[in-house]
Amino acid sequence: MLKKVFNISMISSVLLFLFGLILAVNAEGFIKSITVAIGVILLLIGAFPVIDYFRYRKDGLGASIGLISGIFSIVCGLMLLINEDLLMILIPVFIGVWMIINGINKIQVSFEIKDLGEKSWVITFIYSVLIMVLGGYFIVNPISGATTVTSFIGIILCIYAVLDIIDCVIIKVKVKNFKKELEKIENNVVDEQ
Repeated sequence: MLKKVFNISMISSVLLFLFGLILAVNAEGFIKSITVAIGVILLLIGAFPVIDYFRYRKDGLGASIGLISGIFSIVCGLMLLINEDLLMILIPVFIGVWMIINGINKIQVSFEIKDLGEKSWVITFIYSVLIMVLGGYFIVNPISGATTVTSFIGIILCIYAVLDIIDCVIIKVKVKNFKKELEKIENNVVDEQ
């Protein structure tokens, strides 16, 4: 049983490492692949309500709502398929705007902390400015921001996978040593009887 758990853990760690490597080495290609996959899914999701509309259009308002949502999904899917960079641009821009808004809120909090006489307000202020600068970077360079973050996630996944593999090996060695010690103790008990 333990051997099976070990093997599953090792296989999953190796697969996670390979996935992280793909993210780290080819972040832009991975994001584009995801964009295409989402585009195809949206096309399929949109096609069913459109088909249903033409099959059941005499049933009234419900069918026409399905037509509208279906067309919207199809248009979004086509936009993603035509422009593979669209998702890679939109997500970092939204994240950048969110980071700037969050940074502004944190600056406000840092001044409130300062008004309370706390000296640690400077740390919050510096952190807030850094968050705003990073958010601005994502807005100005969305593709670079997306690939950088994706590559970073890939590197983190690779590090995690390597550490997990090391941990599995250490556990396997410790279990093997524990079994040997347990056998020695059992043999000593049997010999004493």
